[in-house]
Amino acid sequence: MTSLNQMPSSYDEFLLQNRKYINTTFLYIVLTCILTGPAIGLGIYAGIFTHTSYETCIIISVGMLLLYFVCLNIYKKWPYKAYTSFLAIFVMNILLVYMSYEKINVRVTWFLMPLLSMLLLSSKFYIISCLFNYAMVLLSIWLAAPYMSAMNVDESAFDYFKYEAAARTIETFIMAVVGYEIGRLISFYYRSLIEEKQTVSAAERQMEKQVLLLESMNDLYDKVNYLDFQIMKEQSFHENEVEEYDLDFSKSTHSHMVQSMLEFVPEESKNRFLWFTDLQTIQERLIKNKTTFAEFTNTENEWYRLQYLVVDSDENGLPTKIIFTAQNIDDDKQKENELLKMALTDELTKLGNRRCLDIDIAEFNRHPIPANICVMSCDLNGLKITNDTWGHRAGDELIKGAVQCILKAMERFGKLYRTGGDEFVAIIFARNFRLVESAIIENAKRWRGENNNRLALSIGVASRIDYPDASIAELQKISDEIMYKNKEEYYKENGIDRNALYNKYKER
Repeated sequence: MTSLNQMPSSYDEFLLQNRKYINTTFLYIVLTCILTGPAIGLGIYAGIFTHTSYETCIIISVGMLLLYFVCLNIYKKWPYKAYTSFLAIFVMNILLVYMSYEKINVRVTWFLMPLLSMLLLSSKFYIISCLFNYAMVLLSIWLAAPYMSAMNVDESAFDYFKYEAAARTIETFIMAVVGYEIGRLISFYYRSLIEEKQTVSAAERQMEKQVLLLESMNDLYDKVNYLDFQIMKEQSFHENEVEEYDLDFSKSTHSHMVQSMLEFVPEESKNRFLWFTDLQTIQERLIKNKTTFAEFTNTENEWYRLQYLVVDSDENGLPTKIIFTAQNIDDDKQKENELLKMALTDELTKLGNRRCLDIDIAEFNRHPIPANICVMSCDLNGLKITNDTWGHRAGDELIKGAVQCILKAMERFGKLYRTGGDEFVAIIFARNFRLVESAIIENAKRWRGENNNRLALSIGVASRIDYPDASIAELQKISDEIMYKNKEEYYKENGIDRNALYNKYKER
C-alpha cells in the first residue's frame, strides 16, 4: 500500500499523494468486500439472516470480485484521479443496495461512504458522494418497502417509503453538514501545517545557503561575521568554527569580533576604526551603497581591510542582515606599492620619472611653497650623437654619469627626476643653490667613463628667492627656458650646428 512517509513540499503535492493513498485504500476496501458473501453465509448458518440465501452470498462475492478487477485496472491507469475513489464508492453503494434488496440491511454502513469520500479533501466530490449516497439510500428503501409493508399490514409500502425516506433525509442532511465542516477543518489544518513546513523549510534552506556562503567566504577572509539585526544575533566564523553572541547596544555598540580586534589597532587609528565599525550607524551608512570598506594597519604595521556587505534589507531598504569581513592585505599592499614604485620610477637610473614629478608638484601646490625652494632643469648634451655613433651602451653610460654628477652635488638638498631621454629636473631646498649648480658643472668636467671621455650638461635654475610670486609649475617653466638658452650657447661655443647634426642622423 502506498504510504505517506515523506512531508510533501506543497499543498497541491499533498493532495496528489493523499489521493493516491486514498485510492489505494478504497481498492483494498473493495477487495475486503469480497468477504461480505462468506460473512453473510455465516449469518445465514447462525440464523441471523433468515430472509436471504446462500445464492445471494455467491452473487455478492463473485460480483465484488469482478468489480475489484475493474477498479484495479482503473487505479493502475489513473492512480491520482479522484474518480477512481468515486468508482469504489459507487461499487460499495451498489453492494449496499443489493444487500437491502436481499433483506440484509446494515444502516451504519450507509453513512460510511460519504465520510470516506471526505478524506479526498474535495468539497466537490464530497457533495457528489453525499447526493449519490442519498439517492442509493432512497432506492434501497424503495426496494425494501414491499417487504417491510408485508411485515406490517397496518402500513402501506408507500407510507413506509415516505416515513423512512423523510427520516433518512434528515439524517443525511445532518451528516452532510457535519461532514462538510469536518472536511473543511481537516483541509485547513493540513494546508496550514504544510505552509508552516514550507516556511520552516525555506528558512532552513536560506540558513543553509547563508552558512555555505559564510563557509566559502571563510576560505577567502581571515574572519567572517554574520550580523542579524532582526534577532540581534552575531555569528562569528573562523577556521570553520561558528560562535554566536547577542547584540546588545546597551552594553556595546560594536560586535564581539570588533572588540577582539581592538588590542591590535594602533592608538592613532582607533577613533577611525571605532567609527567605521559602529553598529548603531552601519545600517544607515549601507542603505545606498550596500557595501563599504576601510583599510587599516595593525600594531605590527600589517595592512588589513574591513568590509561590510548587505545580505538582506527590510521593505524600507534598511539593511537587516549584514556580513562583516576582515582580511589581511599586507602582501597585496606590498605588491601595490611595488607596482606604484615601478610606475613612478625610471628603469635605467632608478630616479623618479615624469609622472612622479607631476605627483610631487601637485602635492606642493596643496601647501604653502617653502621660501628656499628652487627648480633645476638639466639636459645632457650630445646624447643622440653618442647613441647613434657609439651605441646605446655608451649613451646609457652618459645618462648614469650625469645622474652621478648631479646627485653628488645635491647631496641631501632635494630630489632628482629623469623626465626624458636626456632631461632631468631637480627640486632643491637650498638658498645657496648656485653652489649646487657649480658643483654639478665641476663634477661633469671631471667625469670619465669607459666609453666616453666627456660629459656636458646644460642647466637652468629658477628659485623662489628670485621669483617670489611664481608657483612650482612656473618655476619649472622658467628653469626650462634658462636651460634651453644655456644649451644653445653651449652648441655655439663648441661650434656645433644642431640642425646639420639632426638632418645628418635623420637621413641615417
